Amino acid sequence: DKNKPKARKEVINDASRQGVSVHFGSLMDLCHLKHAELEEYLQKYKGRVVFRGDQVKDETGSFAVFTEQSASASTTTAAKLLDAIARMPGHSGEHRDGRKAYTQVCLKETSKLLGLPKEQCPDTWISLPKHRRPQWWDKIDDPVIKLEYNLYGHPLGGLLWERFLEQKLIQTGWEKVPSWECLYLHRQGQCFLSVYVDDFKIAGKAESIPKLWAELDKVLDLDPSSPL
Repeated sequence: DKNKPKARKEVINDASRQGVSVHFGSLMDLCHLKHAELEEYLQKYKGRVVFRGDQVKDETGSFAVFTEQSASASTTTAAKLLDAIARMPGHSGEHRDGRKAYTQVCLKETSKLLGLPKEQCPDTWISLPKHRRPQWWDKIDDPVIKLEYNLYGHPLGGLLWERFLEQKLIQTGWEKVPSWECLYLHRQGQCFLSVYVDDFKIAGKAESIPKLWAELDKVLDLDPSSPL
């Protein structure tokens, strides 16, 4: 919240009084030309604000330490399996992207999502690039604000998104396929779902797919679908 900045020193003093740890990081603007290798009409500029995960420090100035848990890996085999299923009689397949996927996760849920004590999940405070700061911040010495939502680049960003997503999928009737990372089955709808970060692929019984997307739309923010 840009309306609630604090001086970094104040945050450190507060943490010291409470006997807790805090993390400090910064943001970075990125801009790139997507499909630069293709014809000009297929190119487009894309911008993104990311978290500098390589420069996170704690209240003592030491580099921050994070849990060694990591996100799962989606497999090419699973993706090809769904492509094959989608081409079977009476079956179909569709693809959708998660809209600003990581930012759908609120960081106050970190402890719950990772199954860790709150003291092992410190709050993260960020400094903004000068051109992104409101002018009235100039009155504050080394201003920082609390990071409230997950961002690309955060050391736990992928893991938090995966745990959040898994929770939402199970809530809507999906179950994990044993020994297959990022692959889910909806028994009632007779469909499979493969997830690669924020890319969703559903394949299975054609008449079930619109209903399954509709259920996911209630708990996730997704772009419109396209056929496989």
